[in-house]
Amino acid sequence: MHHHLAAQPLVHRWDNAVSPRLTVEPGDTVTFECADSSGWQVNPGWTAAEFRAQFDPLKIHALTGPVHVAGAEPGDTLEIRIEAYEHRGWAWTSLIPGLGLLADDFTEHHLFIWKLEEGKTRSFPGVTLDLHPFAGIIGVQRAEAGEFRTRAPGPFGGNLDVRQLTAGTTLFLPVFTPGAGVLTGDCHAAQGDGEVCINGMEAPMAVTLTFGLKKRRAPSGPYAIFPGGFSPPRYAAKPWHLFIESDENPREACKRAVRRAIAFIVERLGVTPQMAYTLCSVVLDLKISQLVNVPTTTITACLPEAIFD
Repeated sequence: MHHHLAAQPLVHRWDNAVSPRLTVEPGDTVTFECADSSGWQVNPGWTAAEFRAQFDPLKIHALTGPVHVAGAEPGDTLEIRIEAYEHRGWAWTSLIPGLGLLADDFTEHHLFIWKLEEGKTRSFPGVTLDLHPFAGIIGVQRAEAGEFRTRAPGPFGGNLDVRQLTAGTTLFLPVFTPGAGVLTGDCHAAQGDGEVCINGMEAPMAVTLTFGLKKRRAPSGPYAIFPGGFSPPRYAAKPWHLFIESDENPREACKRAVRRAIAFIVERLGVTPQMAYTLCSVVLDLKISQLVNVPTTTITACLPEAIFD
């Protein structure tokens, strides 16, 4: 059976005492209508000044659910087959003081609105980006009683921001409460591995999931089967720019690599550093290249040449 669940009332916290909005059977499919991560706070006509004055970060993230899967019990595995995503034509990316990888470099609010076509966006000057929509949050209710902010992920899934959770991927999560209590949201039309400025392309979206259940076979944490395609196929047609940094502190290596990518984009396109940082968050992929040379870690930031017009 195929069910449809409206976005409201929005959920902003993990709380296993919240009653389910829908009960389904294993094998059923649900289309979740999801607000953008701000819960429709952000207006596509906003300026950065309006964003600074009116945005409430305590309303992040806005989730849809919970959905009760009949028969699911603690110790079981919930199988979630991701069927489809459908965006609503726009998205946003912001810089917020104190947040993101380069919080010390960017101390002012910044907001960029993306206009989304079916599979791409040409909103950024001099760039065409391919979309790869996914839900930043897919999770089940936590075992612990009480309310919990949604920012930190865990064995229950949650705010994983794994951009491979695209249509065609199957996600497996351990069940911690009767019925599992599935929630989803924080959808991104595109995101680089790292989501370095704090946002991907934050977009309202419809998310279609099909549920299965494996009894008494819970994994220790989230596990997924991904069909492949770690970058949009068009990006493979041209070279990649690699910014390579090593440090005993992996986060410091990431910072230096991203700063170099920002400088490259500023010189290439003539945009501001804020705009270049925004672009990095939605397309630059940070990879761990080596851990073996203890205590030094090497990080590679990968930027596709194919995005440039």
